[in-house]
Amino acid sequence: MHALKPSYLSPQPPRRARMVPRSKAKQQRRPYRAMVIESTVKLSVNVTLSMVAISALTQLLPYRSSQMTKLQELQVTVQTTDERVQRVQARFNQSFDPSQIDANMQAQTNRIGAQQRRIVWSQPANPSSSR
Repeated sequence: MHALKPSYLSPQPPRRARMVPRSKAKQQRRPYRAMVIESTVKLSVNVTLSMVAISALTQLLPYRSSQMTKLQELQVTVQTTDERVQRVQARFNQSFDPSQIDANMQAQTNRIGAQQRRIVWSQPANPSSSR
């Protein structure tokens, strides 16, 4: 069924390829070459990232200063509004204070309380003018 294959053995052993000796200087450069390439790539990436960070900061500084100016304006506005709210609140409390109803009524209208009398000042008659 299976036929045996004849073995072809060469009478001579196979020849090894002749190795040409390389110079030692070339062999020593190769390990350093990989380190130089790696260091160069790392350095270029770090320089690129630094440049991007510096450019981002230079763009953000004017924005920060404008935001600080707006914040100061808003703080001044809040302070003046706070003072105005305090004045209005004091006036509101005074208007609705039950003990000051009579005083408010007199201040806002010409009415007077039941226990008070109106005093009208008049100039005295001039005695020399009647003669």
